[in-house]
Amino acid sequence: MVYVGVDVGATYIRIGLIREDGSVINKVKIRQPVSGDENTVANVIIKSIKELTNGIHIDGIGIGSIGPLDLSKGIVPWAPNAPIKRFKLVEPIIREFKVTVILGNDAMAAVWGEYLFGIGKGINNLVYITFSTGIGAGVIVDGHLLVGKDGNAHEVGHIVIDINSRIQCGCGGYGHWEGLGSGANIPRVINEFIKNKSYKSRIYEKLVRGEHVSTEEIFQAYYDGDELARDFIDNYLMRVHAVGLANVMNAYDPELIVLGGSMALNNVDLFRIGIEKYLREYVAVKPARIDFTKFGDDIGIIGAAALAIKVPESLRMYVRHYEEFLS
Repeated sequence: MVYVGVDVGATYIRIGLIREDGSVINKVKIRQPVSGDENTVANVIIKSIKELTNGIHIDGIGIGSIGPLDLSKGIVPWAPNAPIKRFKLVEPIIREFKVTVILGNDAMAAVWGEYLFGIGKGINNLVYITFSTGIGAGVIVDGHLLVGKDGNAHEVGHIVIDINSRIQCGCGGYGHWEGLGSGANIPRVINEFIKNKSYKSRIYEKLVRGEHVSTEEIFQAYYDGDELARDFIDNYLMRVHAVGLANVMNAYDPELIVLGGSMALNNVDLFRIGIEKYLREYVAVKPARIDFTKFGDDIGIIGAAALAIKVPESLRMYVRHYEEFLS
């Protein structure tokens, strides 16, 4: 049996043909459309699925998407980090292919993929966290995938970790983990970090001249020994992530937390050491083991397909609901 996994990110959409055992047959990566109406994203996905399958029979389509979601409608009502803020997913795709379509948050899909096929296999209390453009999570408690009333029971990126921060998250809130530590927001945060400070630093000099410094540039400067990048990442950013992870451990009491997303996977040792340095200052329960996904960028398409390969009990009601789109 062959399934399609669709990973809808803020910047890229990844689509894969996935076997029932979770192995990848073929895949494609495309950029998010920068403009259009609420059907544009789905139309881009439909076109890419047709090209990828090239007549191959598919048994189901799983979609893991950035959120927040409205699962009952099968849509993303407002995506803070995506070019098109509101878009349909389920209805246009199920009408086109007439197979089971199941939608979940991208990190929700990833945790299900780890639970079925990855390092979380057999672990009933498991969290997956992605560190990328945003920060998101998927959560399994006692073998049950958490969903919530609209599909947002796991939006840990919007945990408030600094009530005094005036840095605004993309969602509009203040002091959120994502607002202070995600790839999209780090360039703004470091500008606040340097206020009333001075460094012998190439990054610092660029910032005081009003030049943009990207997240990737800051991490590269860290490895080059840049004074500001070292101070910001070691003493601020890693503490932010430790606080966020401690909140996750305190709330869900997982045995294992799997980290993914480009920011974590490109800096594994830095994240491992930096988080460990601060975590015990904030965690109230027995700390979970922390590891990194072995699927790399493929975790998104594998996890999305996993939702269709073995539909979680907590999402089955939506499968029946989406079939009404065909009537």
